[in-house]
Amino acid sequence: MDQAPQPLFNPQAADARVLGVLKPDLAELPTLLRSWSGPTPLRVASGGTTSRAAADGCWCLDLRRQDSEVTWNAADATVRIGAACRTGDVLTCLVPHGRTIVAGLSGLPGLGYVLTGGMGPLSRRFGLAVDQLKSITGVWGNGDPFQLERSRHGGTAEWRGLCGAAPFLGVVTEVELFTQALEPLWVHQDRGAPQQLADWIEAAEQEDAGGSLQWHWGDDASLMRLQVRSDPAPGHHRIDGLHELPPLASPPSVPPRLHGEVVGLLGPAAAGQWRRLIPDLEKLMALRPHPACSLSAQQLGGATARVHPQHTSFIHRDAVWKPWITALWPAGDLDLRQRSLTWLDAVWQLLRPVCPGVHLAQLHDHLPFHQHELDLAFGVWLPELRELKRRKDPRGMLPPL
Repeated sequence: MDQAPQPLFNPQAADARVLGVLKPDLAELPTLLRSWSGPTPLRVASGGTTSRAAADGCWCLDLRRQDSEVTWNAADATVRIGAACRTGDVLTCLVPHGRTIVAGLSGLPGLGYVLTGGMGPLSRRFGLAVDQLKSITGVWGNGDPFQLERSRHGGTAEWRGLCGAAPFLGVVTEVELFTQALEPLWVHQDRGAPQQLADWIEAAEQEDAGGSLQWHWGDDASLMRLQVRSDPAPGHHRIDGLHELPPLASPPSVPPRLHGEVVGLLGPAAAGQWRRLIPDLEKLMALRPHPACSLSAQQLGGATARVHPQHTSFIHRDAVWKPWITALWPAGDLDLRQRSLTWLDAVWQLLRPVCPGVHLAQLHDHLPFHQHELDLAFGVWLPELRELKRRKDPRGMLPPL
């Protein structure tokens, strides 16, 4: 096993002082997790954006050079995805087979996207990515290997825990997902004033599950809107599938070495409440400490609500909106870091009446609101989830619950 003392560079975690990087073969994982005597928790980098991989004073468990294979299984229309894969790789692999997956707005995320919920423009029709899991393979924090299948283990605490809270419990090395038929989509992208946002939300809440709204508020004066439909609509143009989805927002014209923290929220249909909040949101957006700070959202509902809250760790099945608040600042600027995090918290507090839940797609055990996030993400399931972690990761090899 390689041990590298150099930091793992993550474009959105440039401030993190990682102690070093471990690069085990997959066969070495059980022994490593049983015998590791260095600082804990370990942070895992698989093939995606590695947003959970960089934290002060931690070692990174780097799986990016490991299994990057995507394997199509025509017998049951599933796809096997290795630890080092990105969702964009999966989408591309499935195109010749006429299939797709419930991917997000970017092809960059890896298995972490699936294992923390996984939502995108197709979720209103087919559910969350975590709802498509057929099997999950990996190693618990205590070093015990596992291979769980929905048909045999669905309904167990172990299956529920991995479906939405896997980063706290184990290192997942591969999954199998049920796929969906690849069908054309119709998309429309435009800009609008902040005063139009409530109308966009109200119209989207009246749409059937074939349509979804995504929006991005990245400057003072206007928002970007991305509408995706499963059938033709005026002003929309056709794409062949999610592999051709245009970006929600243009890359910011700012220096690349930024540190970022993202908080994802969840809330029900509430167009009227959004309308009342928008004037105050405008004021906060005008006070962004850095031009790259932003507020975005995507629409849920439809099929995402058909799964019982007790079947996975994603308990907010009544959620119709997932806004996410992004705070960014130049690496090393501690003053701007504090102002950006204060701004993030102010936006979060303003949105709490409309979005009381949390989607825990990024870990914040290095920040003071981590425990509050856990409470809002897992609710009444949290005590049982902690008991599962006590059994499967008693030494705290992985991030704390």
